[in-house]
Amino acid sequence: MGDRVILHCDLDNFFASVECTFRPELRDVPMAVCGSESERHGIVLAKNQLAKKAGVKTAQTVWQARSLCPGLVCVPPHMQKYRHYSAEINRIYCRYTDMVQPFSIDESWLDVTASLSLFGSGKDIADQIRAAVKKEMGLTLSVGVSFNKIFAKMGSDYRKPDATTVISRENFKKL
Repeated sequence: MGDRVILHCDLDNFFASVECTFRPELRDVPMAVCGSESERHGIVLAKNQLAKKAGVKTAQTVWQARSLCPGLVCVPPHMQKYRHYSAEINRIYCRYTDMVQPFSIDESWLDVTASLSLFGSGKDIADQIRAAVKKEMGLTLSVGVSFNKIFAKMGSDYRKPDATTVISRENFKKL
């Protein structure tokens, strides 16, 4: 019996990316989804790539983020939108396997072992899923492909954003 083929799908900058689908003008400025400063929940929940390049980090206070990035545009979270997007994206995953295990609102593990004969290699499936999510939802994700959950998760974190990384028994020591 061969190895299992596990994917870890991690939506890139999920909350910020969803906000940009509704407000495209936010794509061209450093932006972050933040909790309410007036209610003392003023932390960065997610940021786009421009804010990240300026040094903004998730879980930073808003005032710290603004000190690093004075032009930072802060928007409030819209959890209902994020839940909707998460459910729709998990439906896309289910086109490739019924073995989908959501880990959080923006991450899921997929066991695609039984799907290889239908859709190609683990990398092929990951790339097909990434293309479908981009085309249908306007979002990018990073996917790790491996023989277990731990290495699949490491793969999804290895190259971001919008990438597929394969960690096999042959290459895991080199990465």
